[in-house]
Amino acid sequence: MPNLLYAVLHSLLSILIATTNIMVIVVLSKQLKKSQGKNFIFIINLAAADLLVGLMCIVEALDDLYDGDFDSDLSFCLLRLCLTVTPCVSSMLTLLLISVDRYLAVVRPLYYWKIMNMKCVIVLLGGLWVMAFFVGHIPLIYPSLQRDNYNGSCGLFYAAKNDYLYILCFSIFLPSLVSLICLHVAVGKIAYIHHQRIQSTCVRSGPPFAYPPANSHFKAIRTVLIIIVCFTISWGPYYVVGLVQATCPSCDMTELLRDPLFFLGETNSLLNPLIYSFYCRDIRSYLSKFIICKWREGSPRGVSDIAVVHFTNIRFPSCLKRQSKETELSQEPVPNIIVISSSSDFSGAGL
Repeated sequence: MPNLLYAVLHSLLSILIATTNIMVIVVLSKQLKKSQGKNFIFIINLAAADLLVGLMCIVEALDDLYDGDFDSDLSFCLLRLCLTVTPCVSSMLTLLLISVDRYLAVVRPLYYWKIMNMKCVIVLLGGLWVMAFFVGHIPLIYPSLQRDNYNGSCGLFYAAKNDYLYILCFSIFLPSLVSLICLHVAVGKIAYIHHQRIQSTCVRSGPPFAYPPANSHFKAIRTVLIIIVCFTISWGPYYVVGLVQATCPSCDMTELLRDPLFFLGETNSLLNPLIYSFYCRDIRSYLSKFIICKWREGSPRGVSDIAVVHFTNIRFPSCLKRQSKETELSQEPVPNIIVISSSSDFSGAGL
């Protein structure tokens, strides 16, 4: 019964992760053609990594349904684990890369476009995926990290030694978490200082309506707190309990690590597109317009063969006068005017 429950949860999570991240990739790809923003490229990469996590959730669901026969071979189990860990590592590193990008944009605004050019972005993303692939496939690259007494139950602590958990924890999770906190605290301080300077300038020279919003910097800090809290809540319990299990041989928490806590970590791939995309006002506005336009395009029209334009109560402006200065043109409403034309004349007009 628990396996069936986790199979349903993994299937549902896979659908949600795939839907949200594909939508983010499509919308941001269209937005990228207009704005050429480098931060959109990083968010698209984050959505792609999270999409791969969602696809691997399908394999997790199959593992929950066919437990016993699905992972009888150690090599196949390790391959599945490595393919699951790799996009998770890439997602964590992309979060860190987005934070570095925003830090440079705030600290070095004049030199940002020179530093973060397209060549630099390609090199960073290429190095990120190489590192994620290497860290994710370490148990396959170094057989010494594989367990000798594999019993057919596929899980990180069943197939790999504790040293691999130390590598994931102390080379990926903790450095990423500490860097996220430090970078965003620095960005928050700079934003607060800028806000104070702008406010003092407005007090000396501007009218009351020229004051900047008092909570502008708090909105950025709020978003940062949501990012860090969700990242910590999602992956923190897995690594904390994993370290306890690794340092306490008598403790038996492998089942807790295998399904509930790893599932909690995978939910971060669903939270990322919601936080990084929908919390951005520009992206949220573009997404809402995109959805409305698609809905209007798919909605049935009342007239299929012809396009009807209906003008009601057209008035002549009062500035138009007769040549005689004694009387002016009366503003009586003109009867309704109906213009009927071929629908092909209005193709692309949004009617």
